[in-house]
Parts: sequence; C-alpha cells; structure tokens
Amino acid sequence: MESSIIRIVKPIAVAIITFVSCYYLTTSFFVAGVISLVPLLLGWLGIFAGFSYTIAALIFIAAVVWSVTPGEMKRFVRQNADMLSNELAGKMPPAPPRDPVPQEKPRDDLQPEKPKE
Repeated sequence: MESSIIRIVKPIAVAIITFVSCYYLTTSFFVAGVISLVPLLLGWLGIFAGFSYTIAALIFIAAVVWSVTPGEMKRFVRQNADMLSNELAGKMPPAPPRDPVPQEKPRDDLQPEKPKE
C-alpha cells in the first residue's frame, strides 16, 4: 500500500518542484508546465524515472544558482543572450512572403466566348 502511494506522490512532488523552478527561470507558465510534465508522466509510467528526476534536479539547481547570482551578472548574461539572439536572427534568411489565400489564375477555356460582330 505504501509503495503505491509513493509511486503516485513522488512524481507529483518532483513535477511541482520542476514547475516552480522552471517558472522562476523562464517566467512562462506554458514552458514550465510542459517541462514539468516530463518527470510527472515518466515517473507515473515507471520508465526513465531516474533520468527524468535527474533533469528535474538539474533544473532546480540551475534555479537556485540563478537566484543567488548577483544582479550585475544577471544583466550581463541577459544582455549577451539578447545580442546573440539578435545576431542569430540577422543571419537567418527572411521568410518568403506568404499569400494567405492562393489566387488561381483564370483559365482561358472556362471564359465565355465573346460574340463576334
């Protein structure tokens, strides 16, 4: 009985820790929710549970390290990350313009014949 309770509660606890840690790092509910589903589902299924708990632990450690990082270092990292993303976005070729509704060219054989004078 106790082992079945542990099999249900442990993945939930790890998923909650992962969600809070990931939300602190990314400030996105969607990203935190999706990432926290990994240890939850893998823990419940019993496959790769150790791997998923390791990833959850790494995310938690990263959140703890980021929380004790000085403000100047955070600004420096954020500034360099923004510069890198802008540089990478500049190297990407622009997306071709898309027509939302493709227009068909009129076919000549479907046009009514003009009366001859």
